[in-house]
Amino acid sequence: ITSSSPSHPANSFYYPRLKSLPPIARVTLVRLRHNPRAFVPPAPGPVGAGGSNEIVDSVSVAETPLDCEVSLWSSWGLCAGPCGKLGAKSRTRYIRMQPANHGAPCPELEEEAECVPDNCV
Repeated sequence: ITSSSPSHPANSFYYPRLKSLPPIARVTLVRLRHNPRAFVPPAPGPVGAGGSNEIVDSVSVAETPLDCEVSLWSSWGLCAGPCGKLGAKSRTRYIRMQPANHGAPCPELEEEAECVPDNCV
């Protein structure tokens, strides 16, 4: 399983914008004592009886950077300007997802271009 395979949105680990999966857990094993004897079966009873099973949340894991995500450009608007001279038209797009954890910033959301009005009377 990788961040993009299997490539189905129902996959629990499907993150198409990530190159690799972020860590989801960290396990630390601590040896309490060294026992040179042979294996001794555990005493009957509930699992973890007499021991300590704790979840430690002290590990610092770097957050995965998420880049800004914007929509596709809208259609160009009407050309505004005087007849026979250059005018201007514009188009826009919107932010679908803000960047997080030092991801790439958002690009421009509005664009203008010169044009010649074609609806002169």
